[in-house]
Amino acid sequence: MFLAKVKRKVISVEKHEAYIGKIVFVVQPVLPDGTEEGNEWVAVDYVGTGIGDIVVCGGAPGVAKTVFNIELAPIRTLIMAIVDRVDYKDVE
Repeated sequence: MFLAKVKRKVISVEKHEAYIGKIVFVVQPVLPDGTEEGNEWVAVDYVGTGIGDIVVCGGAPGVAKTVFNIELAPIRTLIMAIVDRVDYKDVE
C-alpha cells in the first residue's frame, strides 16, 4: 500500500470490459509530508475520491476480482481509502 495524490481522471473511448462503469485516475505517490515521489500510477477508484485528494492505494493478485466480482480483471491498483490527515513523527 502507498499514499498518493489523485492527479487527473483517465478518459478512454475504448476500454477492457473490466473497466466499464468504473472511474480510473492517475495517482502520484507521496510521502507522509505530501512530497511527491516516484512514478505516477493508474488506479481504479473504489471509494468515491476526487482530484487533489490524498488516498491510500494498493492491490494484490486477485483483489480486483474479489472486490468487483470480475473473473478476469486486469486491474493492478485500487484506490482504497481517502486520507483525512496524516500524523507522523520524523525520527532521526
